[in-house]
Amino acid sequence: MSQDSAKLFLAKMKQDKELSDKLHNATTKDNRWAIIQQEGFEFSREELDHATVTELNHFERWSWEAKLLADWL
Repeated sequence: MSQDSAKLFLAKMKQDKELSDKLHNATTKDNRWAIIQQEGFEFSREELDHATVTELNHFERWSWEAKLLADWL
């Protein structure tokens, strides 16, 4: 698992609407993790939380936490 992978995932989510939509439309946490792994990313929830704080601006962090991270993964 990797902090760098979590950072790359966040960057891709900002740029890849297809991936973003696929993850937003997944019905379960397990399905979301499977999609993330299929895309070649490997990180823990804690690594994603840390990357969110270090890589996203205040508005992006609020948006991610509100929409996704609170009960997303």
